[in-house]
Amino acid sequence: MVSLKKHFVHTDAWRGYEEYDNSVAGGSFLAGYGDPYAESHNKDEMERIKNVKAILKKNKISHKLAHARTSNVFSNTYDIVVDKENVQKAKKLLKSVM
Repeated sequence: MVSLKKHFVHTDAWRGYEEYDNSVAGGSFLAGYGDPYAESHNKDEMERIKNVKAILKKNKISHKLAHARTSNVFSNTYDIVVDKENVQKAKKLLKSVM
């Protein structure tokens, strides 16, 4: 079973982001409707998620896509989370897309 327990990672005294335990891949989505950079970045992130999920599925590793908050109001994060027993195996398989 994939647990969605998370913790806050501080990047300085007041900023940071949430990260899920047993995350094997992650990234961020940017706000900015109409901003070509944000739209391109988000498209790339969606493609990356698709590739990661395909690799995990092919290898029969249960996973969940989970979103989290950051201290930056213009972005949010995501993690692809697996069960604790498959973290190392999944990370090894995902080296090609990370």
